[in-house]
Amino acid sequence: MTELKSRIYLMIAFGPANSRMWNYVASCGGNPETAAKKLISGDLSGVFPQDLKYVKNATEEKAEKLIEFCDEKGIGMCCFDSPEYPSRLKTIYNPPAVLFYLGNIEPLEEKIMIASVGTRRPSEYSVRISGRICSELAKAGVGLASGLAVGLDELSLTSAVSVGGYVCSVLPCGLGYDYPPGYSSVRSEIASKGCLITEYPPGTKPNSLSFRARNRILAGISSGALILQAGETSGALSTASFALSQGRDIFCIPPHDIYSPDYLGNAELIRAGATPVFGISDILDSYRRSHPHIFTAEEHDEPQKPKPRQPSKPKTSSRPVAPGVEDMIKTPSVPPRELEGVKLDIYNAIKSGGSVHLDELSVGIADIFELEAYLTELELDGLIKSLPGNRFSAI
Repeated sequence: MTELKSRIYLMIAFGPANSRMWNYVASCGGNPETAAKKLISGDLSGVFPQDLKYVKNATEEKAEKLIEFCDEKGIGMCCFDSPEYPSRLKTIYNPPAVLFYLGNIEPLEEKIMIASVGTRRPSEYSVRISGRICSELAKAGVGLASGLAVGLDELSLTSAVSVGGYVCSVLPCGLGYDYPPGYSSVRSEIASKGCLITEYPPGTKPNSLSFRARNRILAGISSGALILQAGETSGALSTASFALSQGRDIFCIPPHDIYSPDYLGNAELIRAGATPVFGISDILDSYRRSHPHIFTAEEHDEPQKPKPRQPSKPKTSSRPVAPGVEDMIKTPSVPPRELEGVKLDIYNAIKSGGSVHLDELSVGIADIFELEAYLTELELDGLIKSLPGNRFSAI
């Protein structure tokens, strides 16, 4: 059994974004081929009870058919051990076992990548500033990564494409699924100028969990995250939270109105130490020493007044999770084998409290930014679930 086939089989058996798959492979000496063969032989020892149903339904034939389908449709596949798998992504918590992609994935390794995210309903100021910043970053040789939601996500990618820049869109669904609806021409253009990537098999529909789980990949392939406009509960803060937990740089467009609720997320991030962006040099300066060969064009930056402070470590905010997939993929729902430290304290507080509000967890456990990152990981582990009104309960 090839490495790719083993990884595809395990992805079908456990589901995308399921951290328990990594636990199981580790119990088999870290060898995916050994792990796959053990399951195929019928030896299900070491598999969590909630995974048994789906593991039993996984077959070599399903893995082979998926590989054949992708080959026929020209969909690229790379597994965790493939040379083209982005090295930055290997360092994150619960990395995707398999990536499906269209376009050229190699520049993800070569370039500085900035995840640029923002609201679906931007102000005129944010549209103007975001378009300029993203196009100038692209001219300077920086790659832009984002989702493909209407609003600033789409704008950041199309602005970069318009000047010949490299872009990557990370999808919360399978390639071939019409998301966003009616955006086939935009997806085709992005694939031709960069790449579309996802951890979901072709045709998989998105769901509320997959959008947030997608954000860990978006942050993971990037060197830093640029928050363009975010309200207090904006989904863009999910990407920022992942970026924080992954040790990425956090950049933020200053609000044009410090009292506007539409910029509460931006204000919160800057207070917490994110680098305010008054021009692209505020981003580029973070990477000149580590990537001197990257910069291919002169900066088209505005002159700067006093140089903004460079924080040591930005802090952020979040709200992510784990996905479920079609008939051959499932939603993870069992804790990993190892929990310790603050993460264990948070889980115990939720388990003992029944339904616990976010504010209750923030007292004496962790600051709000770190707390939300931990909550994200616990949801991805399938250990807790989020409820309406910023409440959480154990599963």
